[in-house]
Amino acid sequence: MADRPGQRLLDSLRDLGGIRGRSWATPVVLAATLFLLVAAVARIASTEPLSSTDESAHVDYALRVWHGQLPVLLDGVRFRPGFGHTPPVQWVAQHPPLYYVLLAPLVGPLVDSGHPVQAVVAARLVNAVVVAGIVPAAAWAASRCFPEARRLPATVAVVSAFTAVLVVQAGVVYNDSLAALLGALACGVAGAALRTGVGPRLLVGGALVAAAGMTTRLSFALWLVAIAVAFLLARTVRVGRLHGVWARLLVALVPVVAAAAASGWFWIRNSIVAGSFSGRPKPWPGWVPRPHFTDGEVVTMPSFWKQLFALYRGALDLRDPVPWTLFLVPLLLAVVFALVLVGRGVVRRRSGAAPVEPVGPSEAWPRALVVAMLATVTVLFVLVEIRYMAGGGAPINRYTLTVWVPLALAIAAGLRVSRYAAVVLVPAWVLLALVPMSTLLHPEGATLVPHAATLVLGATVVAGLLTLVTLVLFVLGEVRAIRRSDVEPAADPAEDQPIAARSTER
Repeated sequence: MADRPGQRLLDSLRDLGGIRGRSWATPVVLAATLFLLVAAVARIASTEPLSSTDESAHVDYALRVWHGQLPVLLDGVRFRPGFGHTPPVQWVAQHPPLYYVLLAPLVGPLVDSGHPVQAVVAARLVNAVVVAGIVPAAAWAASRCFPEARRLPATVAVVSAFTAVLVVQAGVVYNDSLAALLGALACGVAGAALRTGVGPRLLVGGALVAAAGMTTRLSFALWLVAIAVAFLLARTVRVGRLHGVWARLLVALVPVVAAAAASGWFWIRNSIVAGSFSGRPKPWPGWVPRPHFTDGEVVTMPSFWKQLFALYRGALDLRDPVPWTLFLVPLLLAVVFALVLVGRGVVRRRSGAAPVEPVGPSEAWPRALVVAMLATVTVLFVLVEIRYMAGGGAPINRYTLTVWVPLALAIAAGLRVSRYAAVVLVPAWVLLALVPMSTLLHPEGATLVPHAATLVLGATVVAGLLTLVTLVLFVLGEVRAIRRSDVEPAADPAEDQPIAARSTER
C-alpha cells in the first residue's frame, strides 16, 4: 500500500522517541525544548549586554563579517559601544566564520543604525534558538545510537534542557553553541551509520554536518573523525552500484572532503595570518602568560576536573555538593548498572544459559561499536583539554559541550537504571537541577535591557509551567510504557520490534 501524504514525515517524528505509533516522547522533547528557550530569555534579560570580554569579541566578529571582513588578532576589537567589557585584542579571530555569518544580518544593521544594545540582545536570541536546538538534536542522536532503548531519547531531552551550562550558553553570544548543536547531529549521524547503515540520504546529511562543523570550530574535528570511521565501519553501505571495501572507503572520504572544501581555506589563512593551523592567540603587548604544566600535573589537579565538568554549577560555588550530585550520581548509577549487566552475562555463560539480548544477537556488535565511539570521542576530548591546559589554556565548562551527547546519554542511562526507577529519579533530578539554574536569574533584570525585570518574571513563570508540563508528560510516558510492557507485552508486535530491524536508512 502506498504511503499516505506526509506519513513518512510523521513516522520520522514519532521514531524520535523510539516508539512507532503513539508516543509520549515527542511531546516531552518539545516541552523540554520550549523550557530551555524560555529559560534562555530569562537569562538574557538577567545579564548585562557584553558582560564578558569574550562576548564582545564574538559580536565584533559578526559585525566584521557584515562589513565583508575577517578579524585579525592584533587588529583589536572595533565594536566599542561604550558599555560592557572590551578585550585587548580580537582573541576569537582564530575561529571559522559560519556562526558569525548567521548573526551578521541581525548584528550589522542594528549596530550601523545606532542600536548596539538591541544588536547584542538580538544576537543572544538567535543563539538561544541554536542552544534550544541541542535538546531535540541530542534526543534524535539517542534514538539513532540506541534505537532499542525506546524511552532513552525523552530522558536525554529532559537531561539536556535542565542542564545549567546550556542555559548559560543560551544567554550569551558564543560560537560554542553552534558547535555543540552540530556535534549532537554528528553523533546521531555516526550512530545511525553503525546501527542501520549508510545510504544516500545519510551520506549527504553527514557531509553537510561535517562541512558546517568544521566551519564553526576546530574542536569539531573529533566528530569529523567519528563520522568518517562510522561510515567506514557502517552496518551496510548503499551507494549506487558500488559495494564492498571501495564503497566504504568512498563514504568515509565524503565527509572529510566536504569539510576540507568548506573550511580548508580558513585553516590555511590561519597558518598565514596567525602563524599556526589552529590560529591559537599568540602573545600581544601587555599579555600575561598563563603558567605551563606537564600533562601529569594537569591530570592530578582537582581544579582542572572541577572546572571542566562543572556543567551544573550555575552561579554556585565549585565546592557546593548540588552540581556534583546532579552530575556524578547518575554516572555512578550507570556504571553500577553496566557492571551488573556484565556480571549477569558472565554468570549465564558459565551456567550454559542462553545470553539475554534485548535487541538480538545481530545487534550486539553494532551497539558495541556505538558505545566504543562515544567512549573514544569523550576520552580524546579530555586528552585534548589536558594538552590545552598544559600549554597555558584554561579548563572551561562550556568546552565540554563538545561531547555533550555522550555525557547526556550516560546521565540519562543512570537515571534509567530501571523503568520503574525512572518515574521517580528523573523528576527528582529535575527538581534538584532547578537549584543551580535559579542562581542564573536576577529578578531586577539587566539595566540596559528594556523591560528586563518584566521579562525575567514572565519567563520564569512560563519556565515553571513548562517544567511541570515536561515532568507530567515524562511520567505519563513512563507509566504508559510500563503498562504496555507488563500488561500487553505482545499487543502490537510491529511496535515492539526494534527500530534497527525496521529501518533501512535514516
